Amino acid sequence: MANRLLDFLKEPTTASIAKGSFVVLFFKVIGALGGYVLLFSLSATGGEREVGVYEVAFTIILIGSTVGRWGLDTVLVKALGQRQINDVPSRQLYLKLFTRVLGVSVLISAATFALAATFTNLFFDQTPTAIITTAAIAIVPFTLMLFNAEAYRGLHKPLLFSLNQHGTVYLVIAVFLLIAPWSDWSGDAMGSAHLALIALVVISTLFFLLSFQHILRLCSPNVPVPKAYSRGLFASATPMLISSALFLVMSWSDTLMLSYYLPEESVGVYRIAFKITTLITFGQFALNTVVTPMIAGLHSGGSGMGHLAKRVATLNLYTAGPIFLLIVLLGPFLIGLFGVESAEKAYPWLLILALGQLANAFAGPVLNVLNMTGYEKSARNTMLVMATVNIALNALLIPLLGPLGAAIATASTMIGWNLWAGILVYKYHGLITVPFLAKKNSV
Repeated sequence: MANRLLDFLKEPTTASIAKGSFVVLFFKVIGALGGYVLLFSLSATGGEREVGVYEVAFTIILIGSTVGRWGLDTVLVKALGQRQINDVPSRQLYLKLFTRVLGVSVLISAATFALAATFTNLFFDQTPTAIITTAAIAIVPFTLMLFNAEAYRGLHKPLLFSLNQHGTVYLVIAVFLLIAPWSDWSGDAMGSAHLALIALVVISTLFFLLSFQHILRLCSPNVPVPKAYSRGLFASATPMLISSALFLVMSWSDTLMLSYYLPEESVGVYRIAFKITTLITFGQFALNTVVTPMIAGLHSGGSGMGHLAKRVATLNLYTAGPIFLLIVLLGPFLIGLFGVESAEKAYPWLLILALGQLANAFAGPVLNVLNMTGYEKSARNTMLVMATVNIALNALLIPLLGPLGAAIATASTMIGWNLWAGILVYKYHGLITVPFLAKKNSV
């Protein structure tokens, strides 16, 4: 078995994917460690309620950021990924997309700021409006930081892509929270969540400014905008926006609905369980980062996608499977690490969510394949149907079962959209990205 694994890793395509993915995975682990330390810090200073408040506010930031990017970040990755090896990236193209993202994100931020009181009354019981107003301010720098991260992905710079993810920001905030003089300044239970959001504004602004200057230096001002991207950018990006927004709905609708029906403490415990299960998709995240521009290039060149899919499927098996087993075996212990007193009660939620994440990992980069090969509308339609099902299931099950219902709704729809997207990838390209079945792909 060990010899087979070594031979597999020495294969050129596998080695290329694994090399780039290792860099991303390393910083993903570091960032995730920061995320878990952040959850621990919030829980230690304000309990599960503190975690719940921050998670709901961060959900609003993520929604605003997704709409603010309008799918233009995916357009940028696709455009850069289709370049020939020696082609210099166009600064005009980058700035054209950047200015549109900036304008939309400012509008979203302003609207969120104006509606801060409404959102506070909708999602919180006893939380100050300042939480939402700070989240509104964070939308713009956070959006631009993630947009630049996608630019690095298209430029085949996985290290810089990884550094500009919110996982890295989590790590910096977590360290800051651990050394902050809580007893001296914090007069209420919401203090640490508010401070974390303020730190998010400052750090994402710094990351954005540094990456913006660097990307301008990497791109040539003399290269014109490719004809395929000279106009109609919003029209071509909108299907990708819808897919991303719908994916966000399925990832975070459970959090928002739980915050509507239940107190912040319940939301906090649920989010801790959810964050633990995302360990399963660490490897998939790293692989997708490296593979997505490869898919665009191979599709443009016309060959090699079957071999690539086979390698990705096997790597997903080696990374996701063991983590899933560890979570199943050590679930209550892992939940208890964050100071949750009712760890046994939350364990069933963890198991159900873990099954959904395992399906997500094993399905491979199915949505990326659709988005990078001209089937953006198929990806959008898939997510539209499943997001609708997700909202309906959450609305039905959360009042009846609480967080258990949210876990069932989230895992079920996660399995559903991966299954359907996988069927579409097979229909359009004849590719199977699932471990064990991927060996049927033609090389």
